[in-house]
Amino acid sequence: MNLIRTVLTVSTAAALLLGGLPAAHAMHPGESAGAEAPAADGHLHGGAASAPVPEEEPVPEVAPDEHTDPGAEDAVGGPVGAAAATHPTTVAHVAEAFRIVNDHRSQAKRAPLAYNTELSRNAQRWADAMAAAGKEMSNPDPWAGAPAGGIRMDQYYGRGQFTGAFAGADAVEALTHYLLDFYPRNGTDQFARDLTHLGIGVSHVATSGPAGPGWQTYVTLYYYAYPAGQTVPGTYAKPVEGAVPGSAVPAYGVRGAIGNKWAQLGGTTGVGAPIMAERGGLAEGGVYQEFRRADGRRSTIYWSPSHGANVIHNTASIGRKWIAAGREHNFGLPSTDERGISGGAYQVFTRQGRGTKVLWSPGAGSRAVKEYGAIGRAWKAAGHERGYGFPVTDEYPHGAEVRQRFSNGYTVHWSAGRTWVTR
Repeated sequence: MNLIRTVLTVSTAAALLLGGLPAAHAMHPGESAGAEAPAADGHLHGGAASAPVPEEEPVPEVAPDEHTDPGAEDAVGGPVGAAAATHPTTVAHVAEAFRIVNDHRSQAKRAPLAYNTELSRNAQRWADAMAAAGKEMSNPDPWAGAPAGGIRMDQYYGRGQFTGAFAGADAVEALTHYLLDFYPRNGTDQFARDLTHLGIGVSHVATSGPAGPGWQTYVTLYYYAYPAGQTVPGTYAKPVEGAVPGSAVPAYGVRGAIGNKWAQLGGTTGVGAPIMAERGGLAEGGVYQEFRRADGRRSTIYWSPSHGANVIHNTASIGRKWIAAGREHNFGLPSTDERGISGGAYQVFTRQGRGTKVLWSPGAGSRAVKEYGAIGRAWKAAGHERGYGFPVTDEYPHGAEVRQRFSNGYTVHWSAGRTWVTR
């Protein structure tokens, strides 16, 4: 690799975690940090130690709530984070780091490690978190999402700052070598004999400075030890074998009103990286773009001349209800964001001037109230959810009537132009 074309500054660290305790409080008696040595083009600092498995069950890094769809997608090590629009992470980048790790272990006469998708998802989430923060950070819970049965782990993480002509796998190669060469061949846990599995995260973020446009590359390496002979789900000999199809996220930008809304909502941390280009051609001049967060949750930002930009959380209950109903072809485009209220949440959709409010409550899930219809108008006149309550059904036919039931025990009836309420 030609480093003459690149300005490289690398920071690395390896930290011990015991159930989320700070590294300084988790060192075992007699353990010491790896020796420090200056890098030719920058600086290196850090230590190395191991962490035993927590006594309690690992807690997922992102706990699902009532609105979360647990079936959301992940890439090979988790979706790309803060820099998808410039240097998307691909399987090749992860494979390069994996190759270097096992090459270093081979030189130290240690057995190669296996790649694990669950460990890599957690490592990728943390690489994305560091990229979003713009600094190296120790993961307080590197066991999150790890398959059961692990007896020890060690986490290594670093940042490389680059300008020049090469990126992607070249940047990953430079950073991974610097990170691993920082520690003695046989003096730290990355070369321990009992290690069996590896999790890898890679994230890139665009930068600018006196030297011109560039980028930062973040790499996380999570080493785990599992008892000999234990079957660990999601394990593969190489990353490419465990890759989810389409795991390379294309380099899509965000702009205009959708871009402003995306930034307002927290960008990649809030709604995620773009996974498609902005598209138009919807009814009423609508335009949309879809995003995916590091935890797999998807959201779509829609813009229309009448309502501006609003976000739909595709993997949330209200978002799923809207999608199942036919998206903008039924309820219409979103005219508000999802909003929390006492006892639940709601979002308003509008089509040709007619508003439909989808409300979510813990007992009934997400149901639609057609505020432009006779039943919806009666519900609004009674005080919305503060009157009749949250809808526990959609409108449904009953003989010659149309009915809808609400959580405070009211049923609104309509038939032949007449509306009445029973309880």
